[in-house]
Amino acid sequence: MRVAALGLALMFAAGLPGLARAQDGARDAVPEAPSVELRPATVRFRASLEGVHVLYMQDPVLEDSPRGLAVRPAPIGRYAELCVAPCDVELPQTHLALAARFGEHAQRFAEPLGVDGPTGVRIAWDDRTELRIAGVITLIAGSVVGLAVGGLSLGLATDDVALAGGAATGSALIGGSVVVGLVLALMDDGARVTVTPLPDDGGALFSSEWR
Repeated sequence: MRVAALGLALMFAAGLPGLARAQDGARDAVPEAPSVELRPATVRFRASLEGVHVLYMQDPVLEDSPRGLAVRPAPIGRYAELCVAPCDVELPQTHLALAARFGEHAQRFAEPLGVDGPTGVRIAWDDRTELRIAGVITLIAGSVVGLAVGGLSLGLATDDVALAGGAATGSALIGGSVVVGLVLALMDDGARVTVTPLPDDGGALFSSEWR
């Protein structure tokens, strides 16, 4: 009995390495899940004005806002130029922060650009150059007229009441023109962005709406 038991024990011990190798082989034979490669997607940028520069920032910090996720404000210097609209760009499927520049003026957009397929991006740029010019004209013209009224009252006034009235009128003209002129002259351009997911077949990229 002891000899038989010893023999069984030796056979069991001899079979353990083979059993371990079989288990390892079974684990190695389990197929891994196939990796899914996210291909770049075509993003079509269109702007209301020719020459609008599209800027972007990778890996933006997103935070909650009343309208959903928003890009945490960052200096415009952290944005790199992507293209000049109208343009088509192949972008990785990720989230980007967008900004736009026209001339010396730049606007950052709070809405992140989520790319998960063909996408259309429209930038409506509000060029306020004419308002700034009007502000400068108002500032200069109002100041000149105010000084002229004050000077005339000083030369033509026959009493202190008339002199004070002319001076007050001139000062009011100057003050009003300075306030209005500065508000207009310092007014920045405005911009809005609209993101539209396009069909995966890419046919919308060639439609008249997105040419």
